[in-house]
Amino acid sequence: MAEQGTPILRADGASLDWTEARYSVDVKIRGRQAIATHALHDAPQLEALVADGTARWTLEIRCPRTLLARSAHSNESKMVAQWSADEISGELYVTPGLVAVRPLLLGTEGLNELWGEEPIGVAAGRWLARGPIQRTESLSASLLTFEVKDGLRDGEMEVTPNPASGDLRFTVWLSRKYHEYVSTEQPRDVQIAALIAAMGRIPFIESPDGDEYPTAALIRSQLEDEGIPTWGDEANSEFDPARAATAIEAFQIPVLSGDDE
Repeated sequence: MAEQGTPILRADGASLDWTEARYSVDVKIRGRQAIATHALHDAPQLEALVADGTARWTLEIRCPRTLLARSAHSNESKMVAQWSADEISGELYVTPGLVAVRPLLLGTEGLNELWGEEPIGVAAGRWLARGPIQRTESLSASLLTFEVKDGLRDGEMEVTPNPASGDLRFTVWLSRKYHEYVSTEQPRDVQIAALIAAMGRIPFIESPDGDEYPTAALIRSQLEDEGIPTWGDEANSEFDPARAATAIEAFQIPVLSGDDE
């Protein structure tokens, strides 16, 4: 979304386009969704644009590794944007704000005098207000760290808990050569194999204070939402580490050329 030549009301106050108006936003990322609560203060022009549908609250979602680039829009100040497990890998970026959904003329009342007195043309798709970019990682990326261990053959791995991290984390040990390959190519099957191994260890890991690790609670909540047995179920024998892992990071099967299925 281009923004050149358009006054923007920034949540961090970095822009001096507006003299009194303020924009605030609270973004919470939970599993496969982002929940944003937007608010305008002393900004009657922008509030009017939201009220008549000329502008809409927006959450822009980007994942560079998978080329995901999508925007969710809403007329309500509290909104949710969602994504599926196979749409993200590694870092995810969420940008909140207010976007014009059709061309408009913005009056200069309330703007810095440098904008002059003539109404400003704003094209559809331009940011009118913008919050800071929220950066997060997929659950598997935050759960796993890949390290080198001598003595392992190429293609072998060990997965061990890392209690020093202060949260639920695992170290995935690989041979030096294979670690270089994984670091460069980032093969999804290796990540999922490590995640399955990590899931198999979770039922046997307790935090020092006896409370559940935050990441473990997040994973459990996500699995419960999908009706998948977790390690905390009374019928614990139904917990399947492979099912849990692939619910978080699904296998991706490339579509073969000429395949109509």
